[in-house]
Amino acid sequence: MADLKKKLLVYLPILISAGILAWLIYPSFPALKKTLADASGGWLAVSLLFAVSSYTCMGLTLWEVLSILGFRLPFWQTGGIALVSTTVNYFFSSGGVSGFATRAHLLCKRRVPYGISVTSSVVISVLIYLVLSLIILQGVLLRLIDTPRFDLTFFEGVIGVMLILGFAFSLTTMLFHHELRSSWGRKIYHGVNHVMYFFSKREIPEETFLDFESQLNEGIHKLHEKKFELQTVIAYVCADWISTIFILYFAFKAVGVDISSGVLVTGFAFGMLMTIIPILPGGLGAMEAAMTASYAQMGIPWEKALAAALIFRLFYYLVPAFFSIFIYWGLKMSEPFYDYFHPDHNDECPVLGEGEGR
Repeated sequence: MADLKKKLLVYLPILISAGILAWLIYPSFPALKKTLADASGGWLAVSLLFAVSSYTCMGLTLWEVLSILGFRLPFWQTGGIALVSTTVNYFFSSGGVSGFATRAHLLCKRRVPYGISVTSSVVISVLIYLVLSLIILQGVLLRLIDTPRFDLTFFEGVIGVMLILGFAFSLTTMLFHHELRSSWGRKIYHGVNHVMYFFSKREIPEETFLDFESQLNEGIHKLHEKKFELQTVIAYVCADWISTIFILYFAFKAVGVDISSGVLVTGFAFGMLMTIIPILPGGLGAMEAAMTASYAQMGIPWEKALAAALIFRLFYYLVPAFFSIFIYWGLKMSEPFYDYFHPDHNDECPVLGEGEGR
């Protein structure tokens, strides 16, 4: 029964995503096929280069946050960890938990405590969603300037901004408010234990949670001391989002569509909202549907909007996911030497202060 639950958890979201994609592609397959066949190779190459730029900025973001927290690793390692931990979420629909667990594991192998991993992930998530909310707001305002009417698209954009800002505000409050963080941390701990027991009949020991909470509090204290060093992190996050938008922009150029900034950002924002649906891996299917419908509503032919969304999916999700397999292998090969004389120590993460800080 437990094996069936695990398989259902893995394969059901994939089947749902495949069904959505089939529903999108099948009715317009001949026109879509012709659009993709006629796509410009030059613009496709530029789109792919911006995908490389986006993931480079992700790596720089993680590298800078870890440096602020006192753990400076080689950039090729932090860049690889950022890539692998991000693409893991494209395979497993866990609301980002699988990506965080992978990042924490790879950082732990490099003597970075779990508390630092959590602190860095929360800080990066807050900044990512704050910048995304500004992008959505910009798209709504640009769309309103181009077409000055308060239609469904306008109100959907406003709701999207409010939801993302609310999520980012909640993370920020939990990050800087000790009592609230402690209270919700214990609730999350019990919730995770219930889920783990349901699937595996195992639970996280109370002592492990207390050690983790202590490391997290110390990591946040370090961040408070160096909060004025976050400007560089914000710049990297902005560069990441700008690069991501340009992937889609040049995907439209490749299929012969000259698109205005307001239309581009509006459709992009609605697509990104769908990627945070926990049940679908990377929002697969939902993102393409939202982007295509949004652009079609704004006057772009359906098959061209769908083609651009699929190119965006290929360059931003599938190609990095493929390369992350080899990068993960390289990261595992570069881990510190296994201690055969004290094997019980190999899987332990250090407490804060044992790692190499600056």
